[in-house]
Amino acid sequence: MLPYNVSPAEQQVENESAVETRNVSVNVETDITKAVDKAADAVVGISNIQETGFWSGSAGQEAGTGSGVIYKKEDGKAFVVTNHHVIEGASSLEISLTDGTKIPATLRGSDIWTDLAVLEVDGSKVKTIAEFGDSDSLKTGEPVIAIGNPLGAIFSGSVTQGIISGLERAVPVDIDQNGVVDWQAEVLQTDAAINPGNSGGALINIAGQVIGINSMKIAESAVEGIGLAIPINYAIPIIDDLEKYGKVNRP
Repeated sequence: MLPYNVSPAEQQVENESAVETRNVSVNVETDITKAVDKAADAVVGISNIQETGFWSGSAGQEAGTGSGVIYKKEDGKAFVVTNHHVIEGASSLEISLTDGTKIPATLRGSDIWTDLAVLEVDGSKVKTIAEFGDSDSLKTGEPVIAIGNPLGAIFSGSVTQGIISGLERAVPVDIDQNGVVDWQAEVLQTDAAINPGNSGGALINIAGQVIGINSMKIAESAVEGIGLAIPINYAIPIIDDLEKYGKVNRP
């Protein structure tokens, strides 16, 4: 029986006060956050600036945006890999670092067939270089992280997480849009969200290494979660040729 001067609600509070309380701290640093910390500053925004008007040299405006990955710094210069379709038709190019610094970029070389391009920039303000991983060692179901600038600067440095959904996918590509397949692109499939503006950005593994260059997504109303990236082992010799020769040396 309860004491006369204690209501049931008050009795409940009295019992709870005797329960031991502890402060619980949650460690939010995980393998994923470590991977992002390692790679994020090497992912940049790319602005495709095109001339507006009939005369050469007229004022240009931003015609599109994408992403790129700083993969090398040498002799005061830094080199950025991105997609060909990100820089296509540009009269000038500009990259944006994660701190907002904008740097003019020069096109070293571009290849429509593999959808890759290499840019050169002044390296004096570049502090972080991406590390390439081994895309041949990937396993289906392995966690991956996409970093890039979906929809432009407003969402710069966006991070999405997913898994490797498929390896060695062959996707038909119609380069000249004439209805005839010109090329079968060898790509990785992931369910990490990839949106317009992510193109050219990094797909990284849990060690923070770049294992793919985000390239495209299947954008149909009935399709969800199919993003595609160029495997880095496939891209490296293309990148080397574009940097050295401005084109891909093919037989």
